[in-house]
Amino acid sequence: MRGLDDYEKALWNWVNVYNLDAFLQEVYYYYEGKGIYSIALARGLNLLTVGFVIGFSTFLLGCIDYSGIRHHKHTQLSDVIVHHCVSRFSGFTLVFFLLFTAFYVWQMISYALGIKRLVDMYNFYTHLLKIPDADIQTISWSEVVRRIGAIREENPLTALSSKKGRTSDDTATAKLDAHDIANRIMRQENYLIALFNKELLDLRVPWPAFLKPFLSEENSKGRMLTQALEWNLRFSLMEYLFDDHGKVRKVFLKSKNRAVLIEGLRRRFIFMGILNAIFAPFIVLYFLMYSFFRYFEQYHKDPSSAGGRRYTSFAQWKFREFNELPHVFIRRLDESYPVSNMYIGQFPNEKMTLVMRFVAFIAGSFAAVLVLATVIDPELFLNFEITEHRTILFYLGVFSAILTVARGIIPEDNRVFDPELLMTEVINYTHYMPEEWKGQLHSKKASSITSSLYTSNTMLSEIVSVLLTPFILWFSLPECAPAIIDFFREFTVHVDGRGYICSFAEFNFERHGNVKFGAPSKARANDKKMISNEGKMEKSFLSFKAANPEWNPTDPSGSLYLSRMADINALHRYPYYRQRPVPGLTPPYEGALHPAAFEASYMDNGYEYDQALRQSRLMALRRRGGAGGMYGLGQSMMGMSTLMATGPAAGSVYADPTHARSAILGDSQGSVLLGAATADTPTGTGALASSSATVRKGGASTSTIQPEDLAPDGGVGSGLGESYVDGAKPRYGAGGKEEEEEPLEDGGVLGLLAQIYGHGRKDGPPVVM
Repeated sequence: MRGLDDYEKALWNWVNVYNLDAFLQEVYYYYEGKGIYSIALARGLNLLTVGFVIGFSTFLLGCIDYSGIRHHKHTQLSDVIVHHCVSRFSGFTLVFFLLFTAFYVWQMISYALGIKRLVDMYNFYTHLLKIPDADIQTISWSEVVRRIGAIREENPLTALSSKKGRTSDDTATAKLDAHDIANRIMRQENYLIALFNKELLDLRVPWPAFLKPFLSEENSKGRMLTQALEWNLRFSLMEYLFDDHGKVRKVFLKSKNRAVLIEGLRRRFIFMGILNAIFAPFIVLYFLMYSFFRYFEQYHKDPSSAGGRRYTSFAQWKFREFNELPHVFIRRLDESYPVSNMYIGQFPNEKMTLVMRFVAFIAGSFAAVLVLATVIDPELFLNFEITEHRTILFYLGVFSAILTVARGIIPEDNRVFDPELLMTEVINYTHYMPEEWKGQLHSKKASSITSSLYTSNTMLSEIVSVLLTPFILWFSLPECAPAIIDFFREFTVHVDGRGYICSFAEFNFERHGNVKFGAPSKARANDKKMISNEGKMEKSFLSFKAANPEWNPTDPSGSLYLSRMADINALHRYPYYRQRPVPGLTPPYEGALHPAAFEASYMDNGYEYDQALRQSRLMALRRRGGAGGMYGLGQSMMGMSTLMATGPAAGSVYADPTHARSAILGDSQGSVLLGAATADTPTGTGALASSSATVRKGGASTSTIQPEDLAPDGGVGSGLGESYVDGAKPRYGAGGKEEEEEPLEDGGVLGLLAQIYGHGRKDGPPVVM
């Protein structure tokens, strides 16, 4: 590449892309990291943080002679430092030091090697995408996607097109729109989202039998998911399903391999449990030191944050939607925190509140007396010892910290109690509403589930999680292996130009559509095994469309679903809303319909309609720009005016408004009219007008929806674009000529260790551990 300028180097790298998934992931992570300088600085500071924790911990553990510290004798730091302390290390301290030193050296080498890739990505953004580093913090991801698609059309040939013996996985001629790119970036994450949605992972702690009577029973498969366990799940599952090139291993698609794969997955779980148990002491020690430094700084700055809450890792995987990129998801969660805190505050522990009021009164009294004493005689502040070697300054700090923490736990006296309204707003952002919450949004049951998903993240919980992870891997997860292997086989489909992906992420309504959520499902409408729980796929589809307004589905069933939602919005549009104001959040726009309203299909019809009315008034998607601008990424409600379909087949698909209502609310049987509009059915905006007119004319005889609940105009704006692509169908199949199945090979423990440390096999048959 000598003699090439930066533009030519960037173009050469684009033409020589062998793994499009990995390349697009680097493109996205570069965007998410906000450019070369921010990424390099963040990684460098992270290295310094790790080095500081290791070095400072080693200094505290082995380089100080604590026996030389005397309380009644003037002692300096130099008097208790052990010189050449590293050479005197032995036992656990030596092992700890050597392990973390090797880890740190490996991190430094990885950082140095990553700089070259950062420079290549900088050239790609600057010279091919025409996005300078100064603009990357403000440009939208949808614009980046549009420019990637443009250079794909201008330079369609890559190294993939020159490979001999092209297969159907070849991406040389594949388009690159928002859906394709999201599918490639989240190829592995979509499987994890589906596993959590289908509740196939048993994360319960295997407590001994004598302890179970003292513990509350979990109706679900447990919510014990920590960072350590999440990393182990990623390795045990994703590194097993995918090969070194990021493609699904074809051995998982054959039922004849089921027994071998199940046994291999069980062995992986057990082996990782043993490995975590061996390294648990070192991990706990590192977590202990790092968490101490981290939380001390945090609590010193804001003592009231000791009771602060965050969504657990389990909650984040339950809330995340298919093809939802991290920056969109994080923004959605960040916007939910004010409302979630208000909701949790609706259920205070009265006993704890009374105790904290008493503690605050006592601590405040002592602090007030000490402050008054120092005002009267300033010399007392540093010279008067209340206890031995403890002056007023020390106790004033202690009582002030206790007072601040206690006040942070005590709820506000003037707080208005309306948990049902606040829970509805929380659902607006999380898109999560289990079936057991039907008619119980105000209950303590819903509050307890929410509290388990929105908990205080403390140092103790992180350390305990490291100790419990080996038991979950060894005892709980191996029993899930059969269901996981069956899921990989049954929910993996092949799409030409993209390869094998999770079928939920393809948004295939004919295969996975849920009629209770208005999906035009046909073949397997009653097969609960094939549909996502709680309408996850339908919500994901609408959220993805709202985040990418320029994207139009090529699958007719997806376009039909958008048209169906637009018809519903035309019949249920309300000019006002009732919402509790939240500091920092702007009011929603009117006329929008939130996917969380679909959960009402589980409720009685009378209550369903009331809930839909309230939610349609409460929930709306805030636009980032003006009326014609792109929707704010990560918003929870689907603005249905933006989902209004146009084109030759975008008319009403309902025979009457009652069926339109059932698409969102669901009747007692969960049925929805599935047929498309007939030749006699008006199309386009005329269909919407006809539907509205039917309600006005027929009154109560044709619909249970009262005329006064309809919008005066009955119309809805259009911002979808041409959602129908005539004759376009997703290209599923076996990928043309079936390739010869790769043989199975048992690599044993050594092969698994090699895979962990990145020295596994690069060629040859897949290794089943």
